Amino acid sequence: MNFFEAQERARKRTGRLVFLFGLAVLGTITASYAAALLIFSVGNENYTGEIALWDPTLLAGTSAVVITIVGLASLVKWSQLRGGGPSVAEMMGGRQIKPGTASTAERRLLNVVEEMAIASGLPVPGVYVMDEEAGINAFAAGLGSDDAVVAVTRGTLEKLSRDELQGVVAHEFSHILNGDMRINLRLTSVLFGILVLGLIGKGLLQIMGRGRVRTGGKDKGNAVVVIMVIGLALMIIGYVGYFFGRLIQAGVSRQREYLADASAVQFTRNPGGISGALKKIGGYSLSSRLTASHTGEFRHLFFAEGSASWFGGLMSTHPDLTERIRAIEPTWNGKLFEPPTVVDIERESFQGTRGIPVGMPTAAFAGPTPGGAGGNMNTTGAQGTRLPYVAAQVVERAGSLTEQHFAKARGTLARIPDTLRNAAENTQDSPSLIAALLKHAQGPSATSIQAPLDPSKMAALASECSSLAAELRLPLVQLALPALKELQAAQRSALIEQLKQIAAADSSTSAFEFAVLAMVTRSLSGKVSGGSVSGGIFSFTALENDIRLLLSALAWAGTAEQAQAAQALSTGYSQIKLIESGARLIPEADCSAQGLSIALERLAQGSLPIRRRFLNAASFVIGSDNTVTLEEAELLRAMALAVDCPLPLWDEATAGG
Repeated sequence: MNFFEAQERARKRTGRLVFLFGLAVLGTITASYAAALLIFSVGNENYTGEIALWDPTLLAGTSAVVITIVGLASLVKWSQLRGGGPSVAEMMGGRQIKPGTASTAERRLLNVVEEMAIASGLPVPGVYVMDEEAGINAFAAGLGSDDAVVAVTRGTLEKLSRDELQGVVAHEFSHILNGDMRINLRLTSVLFGILVLGLIGKGLLQIMGRGRVRTGGKDKGNAVVVIMVIGLALMIIGYVGYFFGRLIQAGVSRQREYLADASAVQFTRNPGGISGALKKIGGYSLSSRLTASHTGEFRHLFFAEGSASWFGGLMSTHPDLTERIRAIEPTWNGKLFEPPTVVDIERESFQGTRGIPVGMPTAAFAGPTPGGAGGNMNTTGAQGTRLPYVAAQVVERAGSLTEQHFAKARGTLARIPDTLRNAAENTQDSPSLIAALLKHAQGPSATSIQAPLDPSKMAALASECSSLAAELRLPLVQLALPALKELQAAQRSALIEQLKQIAAADSSTSAFEFAVLAMVTRSLSGKVSGGSVSGGIFSFTALENDIRLLLSALAWAGTAEQAQAAQALSTGYSQIKLIESGARLIPEADCSAQGLSIALERLAQGSLPIRRRFLNAASFVIGSDNTVTLEEAELLRAMALAVDCPLPLWDEATAGG
């Protein structure tokens, strides 16, 4: 899967959906107008048997009422979903898995999700389990990668092998990378808005049906009839509009599921994993069925059909199981899984650290990276191990995971000491761990450190972090993000400010420190700088100064020599032919951490083609000498994640060597 091609497909799908749902709303308005014409014409005492088809006043009033009802209802539903993935998971009866209290089966799931996140370069999502659901199913939900969650049923935990579980999780991660999640939640909101018309009509009929109409008063009797007719019309129009909206949604969703299946196979290089899960869904009597009350409105999110489909499969949001299996295994003999084989989770669990196998490949990068912290970006000359590097391959590999990525992710997780892993997964300790990871964490006096940081915990963790291999630092930050998100809003803001103070202790910021600040700030506040930039940007000219600043910082990350940095910048600029001015290197002293944060925030508002060209240029900047260091790699991956274009875990395979 190519990340940018998948995102472009998602954009086109969004455009088609907006158009189709616009037609659905237009059809609803037309039907409402026709019903209003009939009601007001027949109800008029001067009715002669003829109906005037054109009444602009009535059309305007009907349109306003329909648009207002649909719009307000959609906004109400959207406000319920603004909490992102956690809100959806909780509405479905999900319980977040806490690493400290996780069972063996839950720990196995956490390992699979963490492994997938580390390999893909995405923040580790929250992980939920639906305890009351015995069927085999799962979903990913969120407004973006920062608030994404992966949720599975209890049946998925208990009935799938690790390979099958990995296939399901890879399927859900492909939805995150493909940009499907936000579209799914928008669909839910719009469909609810159309459905509300039907619910209002149904409510009117129920009220009239339960009420008593006293005798006497011809006008009152006529009014009751009119209200009942209006209620019936609204119910029919609303439910018919909802039906066609569901048809549109189902057709688009089915194609998206094929893409997610194919991506999961590409990620895991194990077709038997996801096909095995699908065969078990077909073999178990409970299949993938869910009992939660919100199953209907979120049915397009699931790994497989969550409820029975009507109208011969027309309303199915997922392709037929046999079709999905044959798409993965063309030579499949048609035999589904036959219960009651039980997965021995205890035996299947790995024996290494935290359930991850020991003895995995060591990291590609070794050696120290320079320190520094604070106001200006200290990007000068990472002198660690340099790997062979092919710049042209980096951006093309975004979203394309390989066996090497997963092997590296497993090895990375296995090498992180349990003490640091425990701190990363604990809400109370994770803030102090992030502070300890930053260079010169002891810079501020103890009196300047306030909750949620713990000075004594920071000191203890800083001692352990001092011996931590450099290439394990950012993955450890990724692991800590779910725990950090559980902090209260005031605690999040306080943590971000204190981390900035720690990083500013020696008036310069290393590339690693900037990467940590960017990752944590974006995850906790949704913004790299903690500020806000609104509106889409579609012009390279509007972002020229931001791009020059970011590329200059990357150029300085690989060398202390101005001539070499200028040459690196020029190499990157050659990939952006739409910027007419020459490549003018910004002095290292002017590459401030705050300036870079604001530049990234603006660039994140740029169109997908702009962000893709920037990342391609950035990869050529750091690859101008055909090698890459850990410092350069960390900075590029942090920038990529900040503009919603995550790059896979870096090693020999992904460096292009």
